[in-house]
Amino acid sequence: MRILKGKNLFILLSFLGVVFLGIVLLGCWYLVTPRLMEIGPQLPVIAGIAILGFYLGIVSLLSLIVLSAYLEKDLISAKKVTVRILFPLATVIGRFLRIPQDEIRASFIEMNNSLVKSSAKLIPGDRLLLLLPHCLQNFNCPHRVTAEVRNCRHCGGCEIADLIDMCDRYGIRMSIATGGTLARRVIVETRPNAIVAVACERDLTSGIQDSYPIPVIGVLNERPYGPCRNTRVDLTLVENAIRFFLKTQSPDSIGGGVAARRSQQREKQWQASQHVKSHSGS
Repeated sequence: MRILKGKNLFILLSFLGVVFLGIVLLGCWYLVTPRLMEIGPQLPVIAGIAILGFYLGIVSLLSLIVLSAYLEKDLISAKKVTVRILFPLATVIGRFLRIPQDEIRASFIEMNNSLVKSSAKLIPGDRLLLLLPHCLQNFNCPHRVTAEVRNCRHCGGCEIADLIDMCDRYGIRMSIATGGTLARRVIVETRPNAIVAVACERDLTSGIQDSYPIPVIGVLNERPYGPCRNTRVDLTLVENAIRFFLKTQSPDSIGGGVAARRSQQREKQWQASQHVKSHSGS
């Protein structure tokens, strides 16, 4: 159970980190004040004003980042600061407070998604990449799709077929990686303008950091059988992310997208199977 939902945990840890930074700066000023006094009586005041101005600038920057994330409006170009500075700082503070790392990572992913949505521009379909983990494929499937996604036989045993159909519908590229190294190679080779990535907290976080400055919307996978085996993903979240980059209509406005249609098809298949069972039983 998370202490705070969504990006709120990451924001809280970032503010705590900034408060800690303020205490460190105050301590440094206090320690150097006697030496500054020896040089000139006005120097401690000047140094204090400079340090205070620097600190207030950091607080203002963080405030603008938070507003950009909540309003999803590009008030400041803050993704680099968030990825390179705030996330490591929040991780250190979270470790000190004994907050599970996956909770911090998940909150960072939510924060990153909000910042991407605040500033991302229209992406052509052929420049958008859907990057998936190999564990989405059924573990017992003999038709490996990591080298070639078209090896999928559309048997319905996992969600790979649904995702392939989704990519075909929107005209975007799709790749399945077995790990971070292969994922980075795919990004270098395809050079996308934006990425929709599905993975666990750890892989998504490292992927967002490694892919910078390419905008990435991360979708956490579901792990009903544990990590790296027969994982699943909410198709609606993936489709919404794709639609955001392509600036197309929302699924609700056109009566549902791929995910909704697949859900309806599964429901009809289930009802049909129940109908067959009831007749066979009678």
